[in-house]
Amino acid sequence: MPSHNNPLLSRVGIGLIVAALFFGTAILGGWWWSSLVFCSILLSNRELRKLLMVQGIRPSRTLVYSTAVCMVIFTTLDKPHFLYPILTLTLMASFFLLLLRSPRATIGDIGGTLLSVVYVVFLPIHYILLRQLNRLPGAPHWAQPGLHYLMFILMVICISDIAAYYGGLRFGRTLLYPTISPKKTREGALFGLAAGVGMGALDSLFWPEIPMGHAMVLSVILVIVGQLGDLTESMMKRDVGMKDSGELLASHGGLLDRVDSYIFSGTVCYYYFYWIVLRQGLAPEVLQMIRHLYAHFVR
Repeated sequence: MPSHNNPLLSRVGIGLIVAALFFGTAILGGWWWSSLVFCSILLSNRELRKLLMVQGIRPSRTLVYSTAVCMVIFTTLDKPHFLYPILTLTLMASFFLLLLRSPRATIGDIGGTLLSVVYVVFLPIHYILLRQLNRLPGAPHWAQPGLHYLMFILMVICISDIAAYYGGLRFGRTLLYPTISPKKTREGALFGLAAGVGMGALDSLFWPEIPMGHAMVLSVILVIVGQLGDLTESMMKRDVGMKDSGELLASHGGLLDRVDSYIFSGTVCYYYFYWIVLRQGLAPEVLQMIRHLYAHFVR
């Protein structure tokens, strides 16, 4: 009879629960998806605060939580133009409100607050923006392009991580970044890149919102950014001498240990689709500026 403490069964069970929550709320969208993102923000901030406290840094929970609440509400209500005023006010308040703290706040406290707001609040908010992007009026939840964008990130990075792990285990010889991560190898990273691009190309065959050319380019970017995100969190843990950011997911470690590859990827994916694929926001302005400069200097 198998042991009830089997670590493999524990990892699989926790993985299935997390996957069910992700897929269920992502399909429903709206406040369901925003609630999951909000809970992830709170739990991630708790783990990041734990890392910072090891260094004697005390970020302001009040500012981080209030910023998270405001950003989630306004983003879910489809008012993303409020994000930057909220972020600006929070950055200013990070300096001013800490004047009232007793014992006196330090430069590290201010820096830790800014890091928390940007890293575990502002960047993850882009997953709500991505779910709402290119919304089709009248279309069911499961047919919205935003859901396909989320699935694209998940599948590309997930397959890339699996391929990088097993490829590195079998063929790894050269360490990728030994001072930060003593197990990751360059060979594993290349396996992960190839698998991620292959998965992205396969996804584009099923989702017309993601053209093949863009899928290939974006897959490369997402895999690289995902690996950098993983190394970034490893750097912070190594700086404070911790192996895992927490114990929330038992044998999986903390939540940050599982989402570190996704934090930056969601932001990159959102702006890639918004600016380049849909040609909204910054992209038309940049093109217009290039045409204006060309006309001015060449003619």
